[in-house]
Amino acid sequence: MRALLLFIALPLAFAVAVPVAGAASVAYVDDGEVWLSSLDGARKVRLAAPMVNGDGETEKWLAVAHSDGGRIVAARNKPGRISNFTWFKVWEPDGSSTVEGPLNAPSGWTVYVYPLGFDITADGHHMVYGYSNSSSCCPITFARGTYVRPVTNSVLNPITISGYEEPTLFGSRVIARTGATINTQDAAATTYGSDFTPWLDTSGTGLELRRTDVAANGQLAALELEQWNGGTQTVGKIAVLAIQGVDQSPSFPAAVDCFLPASGVAKEVSLSADAQTVAWTDDRGLVVAGAPADASDPCVLPSGPVVVSPTASQGAIGGADVNAFLPASPAGGQQPGGSPAGNPPAGTAPTATAAPRALLPGKVATKALAAARGLAVKVKVASAGKVKLVATVPAARMGRKGKPVVIATGSKTAARAGTVTIRLRLTAAARKRLKRLKGARMTLRTTQGGRSTSRKLTLR
Repeated sequence: MRALLLFIALPLAFAVAVPVAGAASVAYVDDGEVWLSSLDGARKVRLAAPMVNGDGETEKWLAVAHSDGGRIVAARNKPGRISNFTWFKVWEPDGSSTVEGPLNAPSGWTVYVYPLGFDITADGHHMVYGYSNSSSCCPITFARGTYVRPVTNSVLNPITISGYEEPTLFGSRVIARTGATINTQDAAATTYGSDFTPWLDTSGTGLELRRTDVAANGQLAALELEQWNGGTQTVGKIAVLAIQGVDQSPSFPAAVDCFLPASGVAKEVSLSADAQTVAWTDDRGLVVAGAPADASDPCVLPSGPVVVSPTASQGAIGGADVNAFLPASPAGGQQPGGSPAGNPPAGTAPTATAAPRALLPGKVATKALAAARGLAVKVKVASAGKVKLVATVPAARMGRKGKPVVIATGSKTAARAGTVTIRLRLTAAARKRLKRLKGARMTLRTTQGGRSTSRKLTLR
């Protein structure tokens, strides 16, 4: 990277001091759920499961941001639905959650795509998210940039910062790209300001720039570099660089100047506030490691990497304490080993109650599913609590491509251990394609309190 990067000359200035909190945990998205984990992966807790809305549609969590002070915000939507139906939810450092609202956008566009880059200020008061919107023809016009809004239930439109994409935050200052250039919001501006100064030109890498994360102490930056071919990402590298704040060019030779030793495509990087820890996603899943301390290339990591989850993404390191989110034991203390029920420490056997189990034959009639009341499914549970059913089929059965598509959902709260009957009802989209579902292999997932089971069934 040292030989390829071209740096823009900037007037030297002292870096603005930023309050730094110690990194305590990493928040992430896993199978449409929001999770929080200790940096070593030993203690984990699920903050939120996918939600079924009033139309029976499953809304998955798509992005998460984590402030240095420990406030967490996550965004959810039905996969594939236009972005201005997106909602967000906030979790406070003490584990409580009282703020929820629309992750909205100003009107005037036909297609909305966001969040493209999602972050929260160090104090947890404001958030930023990138957008790429377009109009109907003709001609089609496009708009790209960053939205900024307070982290409140307000339905007021966010402020638009046009042209600056894939935002992250350094304290309360926006870091965003224009083409191959990383730009920093001027220190004199607020988070809502539109005055930026070019900081770093990455065109010499031969790769496309995506996001840039900067540690809160201003000593380390991580750059996501990528290459695409026909809609598929073929290259993903993360460059790590020692810096002296964001108001002056990095000095060379730099103390740290290397690419992370990733497996396959590397992306979604996050640095701890103290620049001692780095998290990213690659072919192994979400990994966390000690940040490099010298210029050896590829980077030499002082510890790790630890795979937090092989199916996770969107890792965001911040100041939340996992213990504050763990459920209390009946005696008022934490669960044994500091883990919630159904989520034991890594390397140990589960000690929680049994997972719920749907009692169904190997074949299910589509006619029964399509009934007005839905299909009655008996579920055996070992404790009281809400039970959810989610049925999916391969995307091709619904005339789509990509991941399996949800065709039916249902839920009910069990009053006690035993058997509860849940009505599994088709989605509106599945009803329109009922004939195409015959013969399909349906996966039925049954979930209660973080514990789940899955069954493969044939639709007839």
